[in-house]
Amino acid sequence: VSPPSSAVMLVSVARSSVLAESLPDDVAAFVNHHPGIRISLDERMSPAIVRGLREGSADVGVLWDHINDLAGLQVLPWRSDRLVVAMSPGHALARRPALRLADTLDQPSINVAPGGQMDQLLRRQAALLGRLPAHRMQVSSIDAACRLVAAGLGLAILPREAATPHAGAGRMAFVPLDEPWAVRRFVLLTRRQPLLSAAA
Repeated sequence: VSPPSSAVMLVSVARSSVLAESLPDDVAAFVNHHPGIRISLDERMSPAIVRGLREGSADVGVLWDHINDLAGLQVLPWRSDRLVVAMSPGHALARRPALRLADTLDQPSINVAPGGQMDQLLRRQAALLGRLPAHRMQVSSIDAACRLVAAGLGLAILPREAATPHAGAGRMAFVPLDEPWAVRRFVLLTRRQPLLSAAA
């Protein structure tokens, strides 16, 4: 089905660093191939994206596949990212080839986006070890976390793809987080046919 020339596709995006890093290029490529379709983007929490798709207030959702209840929706793989431990180059753990979460829990750390999905994941994994993270500070963005890490105020567990642009001239060291859950996978969600809009 060819979409009308004035079609609008409503895309809801989870608040996630990998989306901020990768989505603009992918949307630009889509618009170049489909100039008749306008994209309307908004940021929502993942459960609200799933609800919006089911209710028809969004055509496409982009989110981490950590959400369990995706029944009735079409799920397509999109991108992935890997979590690393970011720290100043002089940190005692900076020369290790890899780290486990347990290695980080006694270290002063910076919590990014408290209450978000990654924060919940890290707290849950720490709880499975019978521990709690030793958060020294809380910030709302990757950029703020990277500035604090570079200043030597603590370590942070961050997506490598989002943190790398902030590393600049050796201001931060990244050590892979060696955990089975340290690779995050992101998906595109849509309603199934025949509920899919022509633009989607």
